[in-house]
Amino acid sequence: MGGARLSSLSRQLGEGVKRLRGRESVLAVIVLLALIYLTVPPLFVMLWKSFVSGISLGLHFSLGGYRSTMQNGLGITVIQTLEFALGSTVVTLAVGSVIAWSTVRTDAAMRWLGYVVAFIGFAVPGLVNIIGWIILFGNGNGVGDTWLRHFLGFHLALNIETMFGMIMMEGLLNVPVVFFLLIGPLRSFNAAFEEAALIHGGKGVTVLRKVTLPLLKPVILSAVILIAIRTIQGFEVPVLLGVPAGASIFTEEIYNSIHGSLIPNYSIASAFGVVLVVGLVILLILETRFTQGTRRFEVISGRGNVDRTIRLGRFRWLPTALNMLLLVFFLLPCLYVVLASFQKRIGASFRSSSFTLSNYTTLLHTSGFVTAIRDTIEVALGAAVATALLTLLASWVSVRGRGPLSKVVNFMANIPLVIPGIVMGFGFLLFYLYSPVPLFGTLLAIGIAFVSMFVPYGIRYVRPALMGISGELEEAARVSGASGMQVIFKIVLPLVKSSVTGTSLYVFFTSFRELAMASILVTAATPLLSTMLLDQLVNGDLNVVSALGALIFVVSALVGLLAFRFIGFQRVAPAAATVGDTP
Repeated sequence: MGGARLSSLSRQLGEGVKRLRGRESVLAVIVLLALIYLTVPPLFVMLWKSFVSGISLGLHFSLGGYRSTMQNGLGITVIQTLEFALGSTVVTLAVGSVIAWSTVRTDAAMRWLGYVVAFIGFAVPGLVNIIGWIILFGNGNGVGDTWLRHFLGFHLALNIETMFGMIMMEGLLNVPVVFFLLIGPLRSFNAAFEEAALIHGGKGVTVLRKVTLPLLKPVILSAVILIAIRTIQGFEVPVLLGVPAGASIFTEEIYNSIHGSLIPNYSIASAFGVVLVVGLVILLILETRFTQGTRRFEVISGRGNVDRTIRLGRFRWLPTALNMLLLVFFLLPCLYVVLASFQKRIGASFRSSSFTLSNYTTLLHTSGFVTAIRDTIEVALGAAVATALLTLLASWVSVRGRGPLSKVVNFMANIPLVIPGIVMGFGFLLFYLYSPVPLFGTLLAIGIAFVSMFVPYGIRYVRPALMGISGELEEAARVSGASGMQVIFKIVLPLVKSSVTGTSLYVFFTSFRELAMASILVTAATPLLSTMLLDQLVNGDLNVVSALGALIFVVSALVGLLAFRFIGFQRVAPAAATVGDTP
């Protein structure tokens, strides 16, 4: 009798688990459909439009868009984009690797300053930073040039609106990415191999070439291609500096094809977008091939791990000087924008009579400003909540799911990583423009596009946290009768609350200053603060630009502090910067 009861109970539990598994499969399908909606339609419509001329989405295919890109200098665009990407990658890798190495492996003075520089680099809005440098050294006769001429007695005519200036600007803005990519491998690096090589007669350069670099080869190669991809995806530097510099960069060409005339040329913009995405996919494939077989370079560390701190001697202050220069690069233009926002005239003296609050009064009465604040907060909050929820569900499905469906979910969630924000924004623009769903020109359309862009980054916050939690807790809850949703929100969510909160904060403060995607999707009825800042800069009203830039800087810095409080230094880079890494 007892055996029969146990057998019956076992069957009931088995049937209950099967029902729950069935519900989880339904959840996985729902999540997959949501991810497909966020990725496939905009890319498909853009690809279709690249073969269709005119305004409509007809069936009369042609190569007119691609021919026009060739006639408009596609070759020059490719060459200058590669020049921009390669130059910026060299600058980023050189500076970022030196800072990471000196912070972890040496006795450099004030080593903690490397973390401060990396944090500020992520928290400072790139848009405001670039605008600050434009005001200071934009055309060879900026405010900074005037200061230098006064102190030096001669005119240096520094001008960042050149290809060299673009390369340096983009390269230095990406330094925190390389820092966080290298800081983990360098910290876990077992210096016993270097010690052994030195004991056996190896010289410093030989040990570096034959021991250190091969062990770091996978992460260095990955960092090189990652930075190249990020640079090619870059928008603010090409648009703000590339136009006056006469440079032709892919993202700039897409923007100009849409906003350069009264009638946007969607076919040319689509053709540029398709070529750009294909190029980035090729780079991603190369990155995957280069990093294959990385297990040959894995190091198993334990108690015997040797901590070999390199003594710099009289050079121990050089890394500190480099960090201080980077602090100046990140903070000086933003702080000057804040200062200029209280001046009656850009470049005025520092007398008390030169300061005023009239710039903020003008900004407050600027058409669309109040609407822009409301829209920006609504879009940022909506994108933060939706991204956190979707990434929680997608991460749980990909980690706990069984079968190919979980892998497909993880794959679809990572696709937007290799798609530039302006390309994805343009895809959504076309999709909602030709879709029967009346979302074109609405805040909801902008919010959906933001969620699409930030889902891969949210995955990188939540998924590792889920992988570190045993599934036995969830199994016990199922046996006790909990449903799938109860397991997720009552068991899983409390355990990964910090990661989910970090995702929300990161998405909020990044959405608050997002420009690439927003510049394509906003309309006169749905302005955002970032696009309003760009419009005011184009109009040449630097007083309003400085006030609005100061507002964006202060809000981004405050929210950034909260985000880093939850995310932490070690987890910033995988989420904020990783491209093409599918965990």
